[in-house]
Amino acid sequence: MMRKKLPPSRPNRAGRALVLPLLALCCAGVLWIQGRVYYGGELALSHRLAGLQLPILYGLPYAPPPTPAPTPSVGTDIAEGVSEGIRVELLTITQSPMVNLAGTEPKVLIYHTHTTEAYFQTPAHSYTPSGDWRTHENDHNIVAVGEKLATLLRETYGIAVIHDTTDHEPPKLATSYSRSVKTMEKYKRDYPSITMFIDVHRDAYGSNIKEPKDFIVIDGKEVARIMFVVGTGEGATGTGYGEMPDFAANFALAKRITESLAGVNPGLVRNIRVKTGRYNQHISNQCLLIEVGHNANTLEQALNAVDYLAAAIAECAGLGDGAISTTPAPDTSLFAP
Repeated sequence: MMRKKLPPSRPNRAGRALVLPLLALCCAGVLWIQGRVYYGGELALSHRLAGLQLPILYGLPYAPPPTPAPTPSVGTDIAEGVSEGIRVELLTITQSPMVNLAGTEPKVLIYHTHTTEAYFQTPAHSYTPSGDWRTHENDHNIVAVGEKLATLLRETYGIAVIHDTTDHEPPKLATSYSRSVKTMEKYKRDYPSITMFIDVHRDAYGSNIKEPKDFIVIDGKEVARIMFVVGTGEGATGTGYGEMPDFAANFALAKRITESLAGVNPGLVRNIRVKTGRYNQHISNQCLLIEVGHNANTLEQALNAVDYLAAAIAECAGLGDGAISTTPAPDTSLFAP
């Protein structure tokens, strides 16, 4: 007798629907027990379950993995050797509060660690070189820039300023900072009212320069670009100096002035440069190292930049007259990226 062939059996629909949830529940239980043993309940269960990519976990809140802390990029260039901790701290530094430069007693010292730095020669500003891009003629080198800055701060904004013109370079350029710090300490001792110390430099663009370059034109005048340098005091080896600078306060002040200048025109400033040196910025929490142009600029371009620099410094002390914000965009932009 032939047996009747039965159709293939089909699993119960309800039972099949329970398989996936039960599987997920079992996995969750195993991971929970494992987590209690190995993690002491500290690691979120959702993080371990998420690794299984189960559909039932779709509703869990998404918690992205931690990402490395970003480094400042807008307005700040950080030299190699600056620690990761300082790089992160720079992200939290905002503009400095207003500084107090009012009163009749000296509040600002302008000086020059590299006193003979000179600019691209022109018929109006030719000089006898004392070295590559240097001259002892103070009316044609960086001292002339410092003198105009002092005059503007004093006569236009009523700030009591001392301009020291000591030549700190001899006997060796590489040790100039060891001599300029003595000048700073002397004035700080003689005039305790001084709070702001401004070391005015001109930067180095290159050696084989045939014509002026890297400047902007504002209101028909060629203007050199300005850059602030802030030292962390970590030193080349990372061990640091015995007396460290308040780099955060100095950076905040440089940031405030830089942003004020950028409000005139973004091309007027270069990014703040953060380096591991100290640059004698431990003397005060208002130490500024300012590069007014470079050797591809003319002295006239640098002097034109000082008009805006003086206004920005006065503005950070609440002594500006609003002139810093009235200049339109440049007629021509010739600065390098």
